Amino acid sequence: MRVVRQLRIDVNRREVAVGTELTVRVRDDRRQPVEGAIVATQTKSARTDERGLCRLRFDSPGFWKLTAAKSPTDHEAYEPASALVRVVPNAAALRPLGRTRSR
Repeated sequence: MRVVRQLRIDVNRREVAVGTELTVRVRDDRRQPVEGAIVATQTKSARTDERGLCRLRFDSPGFWKLTAAKSPTDHEAYEPASALVRVVPNAAALRPLGRTRSR
């Protein structure tokens, strides 16, 4: 019997500047790291290591959809997952982390 696991994508930031390296973690629905998953965008891809981590660098601004998928084994199948990342032209264009209060 094959168990179906849902993949999850965690990124260290949802918004990065062009040229900045983005760390992506892929885990299953038991929150275990998934080794050998492919994280892909429209133009590039990376394979996760034994900790479920990979890194991607974006050379042009825009919204990039990340999709994580893994081929099934004899015992497990994986449902893909996706996440959206915004890539801005430079670090100055990043949104502030918190709100500022005016007095």
